[in-house]
Amino acid sequence: MDTYSLSIALLVIGGILVALEPLIPGFFISVLGTFLAVMGGIGLVYPTALYSPISVVIAIVVSLFTAFSVLYMYRKIGGNQNPQTMTASSLVGKTGIVKKRVIPHSLDGKVEIENTMWSATAGHEIPEGTPVVVTSSEGVHVVVKEIRKKQSKEA
Repeated sequence: MDTYSLSIALLVIGGILVALEPLIPGFFISVLGTFLAVMGGIGLVYPTALYSPISVVIAIVVSLFTAFSVLYMYRKIGGNQNPQTMTASSLVGKTGIVKKRVIPHSLDGKVEIENTMWSATAGHEIPEGTPVVVTSSEGVHVVVKEIRKKQSKEA
């Protein structure tokens, strides 16, 4: 393959990969795509660079530049947000609703806490629709207790 055709092929493939990045975010195919496009551009401007011994040095420099540029772009677009994670232990004290009857010594019960379903158990049976509070967590399930309404004292 001649240098011109190779350069065009690198530009086209690189452009396609960069264009696909929004469809597969976080896959970082734009790093490879940008690298290929830059190498294709270098090949068009300086055709002998792709087949010379210096091409290894050019590839390393372009790779580093591309990786840092794309990471910088991701930081600018996404900001410095930490990923949101929710673990069973972070739910202690939070309230939820029983979606499937909670039975003692069984993980068949399901509770919804902050729009997420969790397997649950309790010290006594808790029917569906009952508000609960998380008292502890064990692995990937939570231990809940029923929230009882305070009864008003009559004088």
